[in-house]
Amino acid sequence: MIHVSKGIYEYSHHQIELAFEQKNELYIEKETDYIFTKILALLSTLFSDKLVGIKISNEEFKYTDEYLFSSKHKKNLLKWLERLPALHFPANDLDFGKTKVDFETWYYDLGGTSIEFIYHEDYLLKPKDASAILGISKVTLNKYIKQGLECMDNGSQNKIPKHAVELMRDPVYSIRMQMNYQKKKMLEQTPGERLADINQEITEFQLKYGKKTYAEAFGIHESELEDPIDLYRWKDLTEEMDEIIKIAGGEKGI
Repeated sequence: MIHVSKGIYEYSHHQIELAFEQKNELYIEKETDYIFTKILALLSTLFSDKLVGIKISNEEFKYTDEYLFSSKHKKNLLKWLERLPALHFPANDLDFGKTKVDFETWYYDLGGTSIEFIYHEDYLLKPKDASAILGISKVTLNKYIKQGLECMDNGSQNKIPKHAVELMRDPVYSIRMQMNYQKKKMLEQTPGERLADINQEITEFQLKYGKKTYAEAFGIHESELEDPIDLYRWKDLTEEMDEIIKIAGGEKGI
């Protein structure tokens, strides 16, 4: 566990509060860079039994005034300041997974464009082993991977980090993991490429359930659904499609 004296913590906390009160842009950026860099280094060091390393793009964060002075940014800074002394080794797979997802979410909130976690080979599960642990079929596992279950492509066979399997048992963090996956895809794809993927996935739902929209599908009795998560996934895809089209200046989609 990392020792952070009460005096240092209280001083940093006070300075962050003061910087936001005065809208001191330089200090907020300085404190953001410091805390982010500190957490990044600690993750790589404290969880070295799981991680080989973390790679992020060399691009600097491009803060907007709207985000820099936002209550959301202030809350995140204070949250990570408080978590500094709480990060420790060893950590179980679930706790590590939650910390990893939270940090990844913060990275994208800050305006990051590319972050990659590299794991030790013995920390990765074969698909058949992950399926067995979750008690699901290989087909269902592949569906979860498509939706955002963290998966590493090593060129010959996809493998799943142990924490990702544990996160699938947690409704909140399984959704956060999927949301980070979608953010990454949006950054890597053009709007047209993303729309094509969304259309394909929505079409699969339409054919599976014989309904045109997710709203109609919500009328299906739960016992008739292959997986209740399908409907929420369908809803998220529809909203994402509408948002992409809205930004592009087009009309609403499905």
